Parts: sequence; structure tokens; C-alpha cells
Amino acid sequence: MMKKTLITLISLTAAFLLITGCKSKDTNPQIIENSDGSVSITRIDEDGKAILFNKNYANSKNVTQVNLAETSRANPVMVDLSAYEGKDIEITLSCEMYVEDSSSEKTQIIWMINELDEGFPKLFDRKVENGKWFSVNKHLTLHLSGKRQLYVSGGTLNKESAKIYIRNFKLRLNGEGLTKGAPQPEVWTNVTGLKDALSPYFDYFGFCVSYNEGFKEPLLQQGLPLHASCITMENEFKPDFIFAWAKPQRLTEFKGEDGRLYEVPAEMPTFVQMDAILSDMKRLGLKLRGHVLVWHSQTPVWFFQKDYGRNGETQLVSPDEMNARMEWYIKSVLQHVAQWEKENNNGEHIILAWDVVNEAASDNATESNFLRDASSSKWFAIYQNETFIVNAFRYANKYAPKDVKLVYNDYGCASVNKNKAICKIIDAIQAAPDARIDAAGMQTHIGINDSAANFEKAVKNFLAKGINVQITEMDVANGSSSYNAMKLKDCYKTYFKMFIENRKQPGKNGIEGVTLWGVRDEWTWLNSMHKGHTQYPLLFKGKEFHCKPAYYGVIEAAKEAE
Repeated sequence: MMKKTLITLISLTAAFLLITGCKSKDTNPQIIENSDGSVSITRIDEDGKAILFNKNYANSKNVTQVNLAETSRANPVMVDLSAYEGKDIEITLSCEMYVEDSSSEKTQIIWMINELDEGFPKLFDRKVENGKWFSVNKHLTLHLSGKRQLYVSGGTLNKESAKIYIRNFKLRLNGEGLTKGAPQPEVWTNVTGLKDALSPYFDYFGFCVSYNEGFKEPLLQQGLPLHASCITMENEFKPDFIFAWAKPQRLTEFKGEDGRLYEVPAEMPTFVQMDAILSDMKRLGLKLRGHVLVWHSQTPVWFFQKDYGRNGETQLVSPDEMNARMEWYIKSVLQHVAQWEKENNNGEHIILAWDVVNEAASDNATESNFLRDASSSKWFAIYQNETFIVNAFRYANKYAPKDVKLVYNDYGCASVNKNKAICKIIDAIQAAPDARIDAAGMQTHIGINDSAANFEKAVKNFLAKGINVQITEMDVANGSSSYNAMKLKDCYKTYFKMFIENRKQPGKNGIEGVTLWGVRDEWTWLNSMHKGHTQYPLLFKGKEFHCKPAYYGVIEAAKEAE
């Protein structure tokens, strides 16, 4: 009986320990799976007698002591990340360290990860003074292509005589699918609105949308007013669309600024779709950026030809005649919008800004040749200089309300030579007494590895011209690289922190608004630019408009700036 009772007692005790969890003397758990799907690791990996936890040292409690002479590992200070193989992770490391080594005054401490594909990235690399506490704080985003470890490089340590002490060790891993209990992605209608998060810093925030492709989706229209205050039409305000791709059937006369009469279309543009867009924006409580009045692309060739290309005419018109056509077009568009706003919106503007001229600077700009040449721009083919740009801003200033912003818009603005070319364009506009330019539009089609610091230099060059900056078409291409959700988040967070630091403030020019070029990945135009490599450049994905980590990167940038 006694033996049976004893066996029963042992069995019950074992069952209890299984249920409750057996606690060792070290009550500090090594791995914690957080409710948000992140992972917290609170200590380095064990290594027999070499590593002692929860020691008291130098008036500090809960210190980890690493006896280098006792270790059998090449890298004694280590955290195994094998469980996260194949994951994209955002890793944040913080701790304080102390090196005890009488044989030298300084020791090289290198925290690194043995990730071959990313060149063994380092989180910390510094020669520290022995006998003093120092702090380690680092954030890094990478893909773990295999069974990897985070470690202090043993090659820089004196294993014969040194000891290392570590306190307040915190390692946090963020990423998708790191834990079984990770929350499912949130739908964009159930989260904090981006426009509200960013409203302390910018006059507006918004997206590019295609009115003809996707705008009618109910979930898009539900989410737009939550996240955006200002929308840009992807195509529908471009000259091709305004003209509806149709040559004019009837002509009438328009007096150019030279006093002569020139023939212009009598029945175009047709504004049926523009009016529908304005009505829908009013219904949703959204404003618009007008994109675009003068552009070499998506403008019909016949607009530049004699007799509007009718009867097989291909010869280009003179600069004087093109001036009249340009002025007529800008006047027609701007006055139609003003009339619509007067009749349907009590005169309040729906369109807050216009890209007056788009992409006129050369990709291969030099000091003397800074514009697109005749082979790529009919505007340049006719004028042979920047006169058409200056005139466009003169005419826009003549017909646009004074509180509607006039913008020069271009891509590649962070390129040194192109930035100089755009500054020359701005100078030319500002030199004309009857022209007005309020902002430089920076399209911000960037790559995942592009430097935010270089971009910031370009921003400051434009601000030095006495105008503001609008981020007009931002997206982040992964190019030929695999998509890394956490790297994209890090990129968006870094850029938005820089945008916020350079925001417009009272008495100071700055970035006044931000537009992302698309809402969800499936609609991005970038797949046509990177054929064979799917792009994931935006903040939302899928038919449910699920929030990607990049969305939270923008939210974090806004919160941390408070």
C-alpha cells in the first residue's frame, strides 16, 4: 500500500508541475510571445558554467556574468534565432555591458548576426573602455535565410583573462508570423486614420486613386475619408483623358497674348468625368490635387501639330501658336473647375493644388542642357528652351485662384544633377514677374535601399528657393529583391520621420503634404516597371485592405514625433 501511495503521490506531483509549469531558480523567462505578435527575449542563451545569471555585480542586481575562460563556444555571448528561419524580422537590441580585463585598456565589442545574404550585419561595433559600463542600443531589419544567431564576436575577445557582465538585456523581434497567436491583419476601416495621425504635421495626406479602376469598390470609399484628406487622380485629369482622345471636330478663335487670333477646339475639352469626380470628392468630404496641366506624356500629339493633325498634317506649330493653345487649355480647365465649385460647393475649393508642369527636367541633366530634349518632349521640340514651363506658370497664375497652390512636379529629385536642373527651372519661373510657383512636387518613387538622408538634401535645396515641398507620388519598390515586410516598414518610418522633421511651420518653408501613389499593392503601377518581380510598395494589401507593417511604421513615426 505504501509503495502504491508513493507512486500515486509522485504522479500527481508530476501532473501538477506539467499543468502549472515548473519554475527554476531563474524566474526570468527567456522568450515571451507578446499579444501583438512580437517576441521578447530577456536573456542570452545558456552555456554551462561559462554563463551565470542573476548575479550581483558593481551595485547592480540581476547581472549576467560571462566567464570567457569557461566557454566552449567560439562566440560565448549568443542568442539562437533558428526558430525564426525564413522570417522577415525587425530586431531591436538594448542592454548595458561591462568588460573586466586587466590585460588591456580597451576591447572591441561587436554584436552581429551570421546572415550571409546580408553580409553578416552588425548591430554594434565599437572599441569600449574596460572597467566601465556602456550601452548598446540598435535597431535593424533583415531576412533570416537560415538558422541564424545573434552573438558577440568571439574573435575580438581575450578569452584567457576577460569577463563580460550584461544587465537590462532586451531583445525584441517584430515580424509577420513569428508566433502562433499573432493577431490577424487589421482591415483599414478599423484602425487609426492616417490623416488624423499626420494632421499635426501636414496640411493634407492622401493617396492616388484610379477613378476608372477600383474607385467604385465600397471598402475603398469607406476607408478613404478615414485615412485621407486629399486625393490625386492617377490618370483622369491628364490631357489625354480631358480630351477623351478625340481630335476636335470644330474650331473657334482664341486671342493669344501677342494679340493675334488662333484656332482652338470649340467643343473640347469635355468635362463630364471631371464633374463626376468633383461630385464624388464632395460626397466623401475629400479634396483633390490636380494632376496635371502640361506634360510631354499623355498629351495627344495632334495638340502640337498644325490644324490639330487633321488631314494628315504632322508639322509642329510655332511657339506663338503653342502659347495660345497652352493658355486656352489651362484657362479652360481652371475656369471650368472654378465654375463647378461656385455652382456646387459654394465656391469652396475642391482642388487645392495643381501640378502645372510635370517631368520637364532631363534624367541626364548638365549645366547647359537640363531639360528633356526634342526626342522625348514635343514641348521642347517647339520651344527649344524653358519658355514653355515659365509660360505655363504664368497662365496658371493668371487663371487659378490665388489660394490654389501651383506646383512643379518631377521624379528623381534626389539625384544631384536632376535636383540642380529642377532648381534651374524654379529659378526661371521665379524670374518671371507674372508667374507663380508655390511648391516643388517630389514624386518619391524610391527603392527599398534608397537613402533618406540624400533625399532630405534635395528637400532642403528646394526649400532654400523660398517655396514649399509636396511629396506627390510616394511608393517604395523592392525591385528585383524579395519582399521584406519589416524592411518596408522601416523604410516608411524612416522617410516619414524625415518628412515630419522638415514639415512646414509658421514662418518657415517645409513639406506641406504627402501623397502615396496607390492604396493597396495589387493596384501598383510598379509591376509594369519591374517585370518578373512582383512589387509590394504600399501600406495596404488585398481586397480587405489589410494593414501591412508599413502602415504601423507611418503611425509610429507620427507618434514618436509628438
